[in-house]
Amino acid sequence: MKKLLLLLSVVCPITICSAQAIYDDFDEYKVGQFLGVESNGLWTTWSSSPGGSEDTYVVDDQSVSPDNSISLSSGGVTDVVLPLGDHSSGSWTLSFMMRLTDGNGGYFNLLHDFSAAASNWAIQVYFSETGSGYLSVGGGLVGSDFVHPVGEWFEVKIDIDVDADLATLSFDEVSVFSWAWSEGSTSFSNIVSALNLYPAAPPGESALYHIDNVSFSEFGMAIDEVQNDINVHPNPAAEFFLVNTSQNSGLKVFNLLGELMYSSQSAGNQESVICSDWPRGIYFVEITNESNITSKKKIILN
Repeated sequence: MKKLLLLLSVVCPITICSAQAIYDDFDEYKVGQFLGVESNGLWTTWSSSPGGSEDTYVVDDQSVSPDNSISLSSGGVTDVVLPLGDHSSGSWTLSFMMRLTDGNGGYFNLLHDFSAAASNWAIQVYFSETGSGYLSVGGGLVGSDFVHPVGEWFEVKIDIDVDADLATLSFDEVSVFSWAWSEGSTSFSNIVSALNLYPAAPPGESALYHIDNVSFSEFGMAIDEVQNDINVHPNPAAEFFLVNTSQNSGLKVFNLLGELMYSSQSAGNQESVICSDWPRGIYFVEITNESNITSKKKIILN
């Protein structure tokens, strides 16, 4: 059973919606309907006009978690936005699954301030049909080229440590690029404001890509917590998952609401966690080692 929460008198028809956590797999929405309308205000568009020409449709031709996703393709004015709460402190993780259709590219950006044409961009990321890509930070600092999958799903993750002014972009848990989070296109800012999905691509290419399982939470792995060597697999999981650690550790698993789902005070080098009866969605595995260093890993249950 999917959980619905009431937040400031706005009902969010997604898996989980709270002041500090967002998870949207689009599976409760009607296929062929506008995302902004079906999400009941969770998603909007560049000009804040859900249900209009900038909105995109819920589709079921591709998905990670059955059965729906959203698709963005060149040829129109599609321009959808996920507001993230305008956070100015703390550590945050934004992630989503992405699939580029063969022969097409893709794009997304993050915003310090969401104000349509007056927005302040934090970063813009371009994916090429060739499997290469590039990004620009703030006012145009171009980062190193990167490689990415084409024709298959992969995870895009951005870890943002606002207080340390550091952000890291990763694909399938492999770090691609790090930058000073406060860089902006119009001014310096530490605000985590919004995710913008737009069907753009590198010059000379068209865009066609799918997005699924969008997650944003302060429970994501903080950048300064990667010291602890842990591995969680398989990920995504279904019936169980294994947690490998380099030493005896305390192990806890939380859902997106921060509710404790599993606990072991003396996990060995490999701990098996049975999750077959847990609701499908995003969970966080928290490991605290003997030196009291805590790490968090995200796991998806399909």
